Amino acid sequence: MPSRPCAGGGIKLQKKILNRLSVKVFLITFVVQIIAGVLICAALYFSTPGTYRSTIDDDYMKAYDLVKELRGIPEDKGGAVIDDFIRDTGIDVAIYVAESYSPDYRIFADTNSKLSLKTEKEVAARIDRLTEKDNTGSFDFRYYSEDSVWQGGNTRYRLVYFSNDSKVNIMPVSIRKSLPVMVGVVVVLSLLCSFIYTRLFARPVKELSEVSRSMAKMDFSRKCASQRKDEIGDLARDLDAMAESLDKNIHSLQEKNVELEEEVTRRKELESQKDMFFSAASHELKTPVTVLEGQLRGMIEGVEPYTDHDTYLPKLLGTVKRMESLINEILMASRMQAGQEIAATRTDMAQILEEKMEESEELFEVRGLKMELNLESAPGGLIFPGNKELTSIAIGGFLSNAVFYTKEGAVVSVDGEICDGKVRVQIRNPGHIEDEDIGHLFEPFYRADKSRSRRSGGSGLGLYLSKLIIEKQGGSCLLENDGEDVLATIDLPAI
Repeated sequence: MPSRPCAGGGIKLQKKILNRLSVKVFLITFVVQIIAGVLICAALYFSTPGTYRSTIDDDYMKAYDLVKELRGIPEDKGGAVIDDFIRDTGIDVAIYVAESYSPDYRIFADTNSKLSLKTEKEVAARIDRLTEKDNTGSFDFRYYSEDSVWQGGNTRYRLVYFSNDSKVNIMPVSIRKSLPVMVGVVVVLSLLCSFIYTRLFARPVKELSEVSRSMAKMDFSRKCASQRKDEIGDLARDLDAMAESLDKNIHSLQEKNVELEEEVTRRKELESQKDMFFSAASHELKTPVTVLEGQLRGMIEGVEPYTDHDTYLPKLLGTVKRMESLINEILMASRMQAGQEIAATRTDMAQILEEKMEESEELFEVRGLKMELNLESAPGGLIFPGNKELTSIAIGGFLSNAVFYTKEGAVVSVDGEICDGKVRVQIRNPGHIEDEDIGHLFEPFYRADKSRSRRSGGSGLGLYLSKLIIEKQGGSCLLENDGEDVLATIDLPAI
């Protein structure tokens, strides 16, 4: 079945249109103008005083002028001219065929006039109303004919007129005659005024409404930019000011919210790192404590081979030393995580590198490695604001990592230079880091080589502590594959 149109939708649409301010202003202004025009016409109609017709001669001349006009027009247009004459003057007219005009027998002309007297009864009634002041007369005429220009038409007519000098109001006649022009003028003026009022009031309000809708959608880029000096202009400028203020406040809140989210995220990461760190630290400490407990219990209970105190007591002392070193590293990492400030002084990186290479000389010999130190000769030296002892620990962490993961007979090179306003240290050693390990190298207790124990591979905190120390001093560090080598890069702000 074909769908029927929804009448309710049409009604709602009509109501929506009628509720628009522009439509209301237009309709109200148009109606008011029309009413004003009607009232003016009514006032003229009813308040104009009555006037007497001038004189009998005036009526005669008016009738004569009518006959002159009829002589100059075709017969088919005579009826309209006669009707206009009757309406304008109030003079009654009867048209006869002149040849038949006699006291006993008169033939009325067959004209298309609607207001003229057409029967003997109408003429007799009009004659009965004649008074002493009434005026009547007659004229003969012929209509204009193209066939006989000089003599007129073939039929001669007689026009008989009846008038009086009674008091009549001529304003209705004038109003009726000018009514079409007056109606046209009133309608045009009403439409023009309505259009002007709509542009002056409704259009600016519509623009304000569009701006406010944009603000409701959190779009503050659209402005009224009104140049008006009236109340609507004040409202537009206030709306622009409010939009600008809201835009600034919202941007400020968004920035604060981003900062807050970043801070929350950072704290969550710190908490997660702390939990992971202490979990790993507990695991790292548990193993040597268990070993130490077992060895001591065996010595106390006289279990073989722990009865050999000369052999196992030095081993127990070594275990305690490693535990002490691990605990110290854990405490240092904890202080770094807690945000402890580092006392910074004017520090020479060249001196740190020379001392660390000297300290590591024996380790290099034991591992069968060669070392190279290359220092750039800078005018001010490799000076940076930092802590010498902590930076030495950080450099040692990277250097130890290079030593433990380099094969015997290889060369470990250390370079120091000034690059882009930074003190840069690069430690290069032959080797390769697996892709799955690169992202975890600076995590606490992480070892790239899973087969290495604490005894051979360190505590797993070296690189983690080194990164913390470098970053606490405003620097950065990176460990990556560079061709067939592993390259550690350390940057610190230079003075």
